[in-house]
Amino acid sequence: MFANRYYSFRSCALLLIITFVVNIGMHLADNCAAIAANKQNRKIYMFCSKSHFDKVYSDVDIQTFKSPFDFPFVVSKEPSDFFIAGFKNDRLVLYYTNSKFFSGFNNIKIGLSSDIVKKSKLYFIDRFVIIRGNSTYVYNDSNLKVEYDVALVKNFYVFLFYDRLAKPNSVCGIFMVEKSLWDEFLINEHPITANKDAIQSLLVSFEKINLIHLNSIRFYFKKQYFIFSDIISKLARMHSHNMAKYNFFAHTDIFEKTPSDRFKDAGILYTKLGENIAMGTKLLPFFANHLLLNSKGHRQNIEGSFEVVGTGCAVDPNHENVYYTQDFAVLIR
Repeated sequence: MFANRYYSFRSCALLLIITFVVNIGMHLADNCAAIAANKQNRKIYMFCSKSHFDKVYSDVDIQTFKSPFDFPFVVSKEPSDFFIAGFKNDRLVLYYTNSKFFSGFNNIKIGLSSDIVKKSKLYFIDRFVIIRGNSTYVYNDSNLKVEYDVALVKNFYVFLFYDRLAKPNSVCGIFMVEKSLWDEFLINEHPITANKDAIQSLLVSFEKINLIHLNSIRFYFKKQYFIFSDIISKLARMHSHNMAKYNFFAHTDIFEKTPSDRFKDAGILYTKLGENIAMGTKLLPFFANHLLLNSKGHRQNIEGSFEVVGTGCAVDPNHENVYYTQDFAVLIR
């Protein structure tokens, strides 16, 4: 007898606030100007060997971060050629990129129209059906077929993130992950907070990945990279912590402090200030940015003329809701 259990992926929530005091002109990114014309396509495929992966990315500086899985995230330091990878037994089991240098999957590449994707022969799912022994778990994701499509290809999933504000809608991120690995992540009640001693280091990793990913989006839009601010990150982190601790989701906190109040209390002077917040169950950092990117106001913060950014992350251990705060500013020097 099969036991049917139903899970809902809690809708991710987003809010933003923008305070303008002085209008600052937008600047094109000088750090995007020169990319070698003969840069090779990154021919990466699921379950490829780590040695193959390392060879393909031999010219890219990488760093490792803690992940909610049994392996670390291997992350590109270069926003112009960004990726996140994970390996088990020296085989690639997780790969995300929004780089146009990726050779693509099944002729689907970054920048491809969603209309063309729909004509592919991929099998797109409308929910996750997970079988474990005599139990069947049905996991509903409210963002499925809205923010992204997911195709089931043999023993792995392919997530296709779309730029919904572009015309036509186009692929702006590709995430491939081993099916059994992602299934376990979905049905595990506490994949983020299972190891109490490692929560803070995991959240720090999420913050750093969120920032690099933001700059990879800036590269895509030919914008100047954000400069990281540790002081602003502390403010962002505290706001995320308060939202998780006191169970609210808003720019104005329970102490009735607005983002501008928090900046003022910290003695940070600015000419322009913006804030994005996002929250979702088991929400990974690149998922959060894609959701923000498809909201007009949040997108304006991400691609606008801000110069510095601080990111802060926290988690509600009771429900595995992960909170992100991004504070953007043009500072008075």
